[in-house]
Amino acid sequence: MAVDLKRSGLPTDEQKRYRIKGHEVVLRQANPEDAKEVSKRLARVIQEGIYLDESPDTRPDVQKKRGEIEKIRDHDGMYTVVEVDGNIAGSAQLKRGSKGMSHHTAQFRTWLIPRYRGMGLGKKLLEYTLSWAKDHGIEKINLDVWDTNERAIGLYRKYGFRLEGRRRRQAVIEGKYVDEIFMARFL
Repeated sequence: MAVDLKRSGLPTDEQKRYRIKGHEVVLRQANPEDAKEVSKRLARVIQEGIYLDESPDTRPDVQKKRGEIEKIRDHDGMYTVVEVDGNIAGSAQLKRGSKGMSHHTAQFRTWLIPRYRGMGLGKKLLEYTLSWAKDHGIEKINLDVWDTNERAIGLYRKYGFRLEGRRRRQAVIEGKYVDEIFMARFL
């Protein structure tokens, strides 16, 4: 579902367009009307059971997802979707810390549905996120990732994220214990 940013009231400078491997790719700020498609795509990633610490029964319904998109934006955060040929393929979010003590920080979360992995979309989402964070006064981005997700860890390191901590044996994925890795980048 492509959105006309001029009609949506969103700043057009927060939209990026690319041509990647023959596909039209658009990164843009999510709007509440995206909630249904975002929920559907996110359910696909949750179903894999290897990247996100969620289960299908904890996934927010469309109304809650709509509220989440609005809340993140209302609290000076970023909720970005990546569209491939007009279909939402993933998202990236920056949830800011509370006003006052930690508003200069943000928690990063991202996901892509399987069909669109390996196209370089993760890099584009991360570059977009870093640029957006700098433009909006975020000084530190935090994230967590399972230690088995070596591809993501390599990408985060490439873009300047450093290890801040580890919770050993934090989860069981595919019958094996995995550590939760905490990384951060100062801007």
